[in-house]
Amino acid sequence: MSRSAGFTLLEVLVAITLASLLLTSIYGVFSATATAKEQVEKRGAAIHLGRVLIARLNRELLGLSLKSQNNRPPLRGGENGLGEPYIELLTTSSGGPQSGLRLVQYRLSPDHDNRMTLWRAEKGVNDTAEQKDEKLAQGLAQLAFSFFDGQSWLDNWESDDNNLPILVRAELTLEDAGDMPPLLSTFDLPHHRKSP
Repeated sequence: MSRSAGFTLLEVLVAITLASLLLTSIYGVFSATATAKEQVEKRGAAIHLGRVLIARLNRELLGLSLKSQNNRPPLRGGENGLGEPYIELLTTSSGGPQSGLRLVQYRLSPDHDNRMTLWRAEKGVNDTAEQKDEKLAQGLAQLAFSFFDGQSWLDNWESDDNNLPILVRAELTLEDAGDMPPLLSTFDLPHHRKSP
């Protein structure tokens, strides 16, 4: 008498259980990989944002005016009356469509959705209209400016024609940078650079 070929119910159940475990493990690996990829992309985008903002600020500080105009100091910054970090400067390098000396201000404050937002305002030094804030970037948790006078770093600065800081430092803490330390950049102002 010959036995017919086939699987018993027990063999089928064991095969289904093993396949389920294998597929669950594979899904777990793909899920962890996708989550890690998303975190790396967010961190990369945050670092890119920080570098772009620092490059823009550097360009505008390179065009810093050495003299006050219309009772506006060439550079001031620190914290405003609302406790918001800010920097305001007279520059010829604003990168906007208008040329000439421009008053540029950056400040970090919450948007209508309470997300920290970097605002930028720009106008000509002879314009009588108020500066209009434009949303430049979100994703910054903190921003701080400090100013080196040759002996120490100061948290607030207001220049006149004879007392520009030697260095300006910006410290950016990015929301999506994870446990990465803040981006720190120090800018050498043009009036203190030595020609070769």
